[in-house]
Amino acid sequence: MDPHYATGSGSAAAVGRHPIHPLLVPLPIGLLMGALVADIVFAMTQDPFWARGAYWLLVGGGVTGVLAGAAGLVELLGVRRARRLGIAWAHGLGNLAVLVLTGVNIYIRTGAPEAAVVPAGLALSAVVVLGLGVTGWLGGEMTYRHGIGVTRRLGAPQEAPPGTPQGHPAE
Repeated sequence: MDPHYATGSGSAAAVGRHPIHPLLVPLPIGLLMGALVADIVFAMTQDPFWARGAYWLLVGGGVTGVLAGAAGLVELLGVRRARRLGIAWAHGLGNLAVLVLTGVNIYIRTGAPEAAVVPAGLALSAVVVLGLGVTGWLGGEMTYRHGIGVTRRLGAPQEAPPGTPQGHPAE
């Protein structure tokens, strides 16, 4: 049975009550998905531009993934409710595995990106994107089902900014 919470957990790493972790996660997700697309295009065209592009997308995804992971680790260790959830640990360990695979993918391409794309690099990129789909789903479960990283006053009415007519909530 899924627990439902009347309040959120708050955030252990936030700026102005806005959690940092969800701010950072779109960067590695987009970069690593872009690397898979570049690998597919390289496999179809054999144009070295796409192999080099995939390499740099992987590097960017790895760097930003480490930053997002650090913020996520602060949340995991700093929010008691998160530490008690098995899916929080699965989310974190799954993303750690994604970062390790990304590091392997970068390593095998260093020096000769074109030589490593097909089949090993392409396979690693595909596994990474699949892994991100699973860990992203787990992250969404934590946020939307368990209230991890959201304001403590979950569902509380928002105050309208000054000058907003009554009956028209702020967007």
